[in-house]
Amino acid sequence: MDIYLMRHGETEWNRIRRLQGIADIPLNENGIAEAKRAAEGLREVPFDRIYTSPLTRARQTAEIVRGDRQIEIIETDGLKEISFGEYEGLICQKEGYNIPEPDFPRFFEDPEHYRTAPGGESIQHLRERTLHFVRSVMEDPKNEGMTFLMTTHGAAIRGILSGLQDLPLKDFWSGRVHQNCGVTKIHAEGGTFRIEFENKLC
Repeated sequence: MDIYLMRHGETEWNRIRRLQGIADIPLNENGIAEAKRAAEGLREVPFDRIYTSPLTRARQTAEIVRGDRQIEIIETDGLKEISFGEYEGLICQKEGYNIPEPDFPRFFEDPEHYRTAPGGESIQHLRERTLHFVRSVMEDPKNEGMTFLMTTHGAAIRGILSGLQDLPLKDFWSGRVHQNCGVTKIHAEGGTFRIEFENKLC
């Protein structure tokens, strides 16, 4: 089984560094162009099924990559982004930073000590939720030998990968957030898996 994890294309909130979380923001023009480039790069991949986060930016990316292929797209909360609760829509970069929690940057810099945003989802819960979904696909014998695309989000992808590798929470990011439309390929067989490549632009 091959699983292609793809982060959605760019949105305006990505561009100006607003926290998106589960806010339903569509792709901007650049994000649509990114998804079209990814679609071209993945044109020859024989996807059997596409799973997507229900958020518009991920669903749009899935639809663009699918193109005119007759492939089912299934929405699942298992691929939904982490919720930032009351902080969604606020700016997280130094210029214009307006999150009331001064230690919020720990989300990226020190996830082990990140304090969950009010009304939001914890990193640990995100990891459990996304990993449970991906494992359910990987362990279903009916899926043996199939190829799937999963369009999702930056933190959700790290939840999946860090969970599969059983990384400590401090290593949740293992580098940085995946690029918009960055693709990671996982090959799973006989109860084992390997990451064939990570965060690659097509």
